[in-house]
Amino acid sequence: MKVKSSIERGAEYVCTKLGDVVTAIEQVAVVKGMAMWEVERKIGAGIKKRLIVSERSLIPPQLSTSGGLA
Repeated sequence: MKVKSSIERGAEYVCTKLGDVVTAIEQVAVVKGMAMWEVERKIGAGIKKRLIVSERSLIPPQLSTSGGLA
């Protein structure tokens, strides 16, 4: 089951749990009504790691640098 989400495939987001920029790959599950996304994180030179995170932990990079989050 898919949930309507503001997250776009292939776009970059800041993952608040990791504190790092990740690329959204695809929505993989719905847990308690919340979309779970597979994301890819770059570690060093060319090493990539895929993780599953909730939609709530992904924010667009322009919002994270504006300082509007408390």
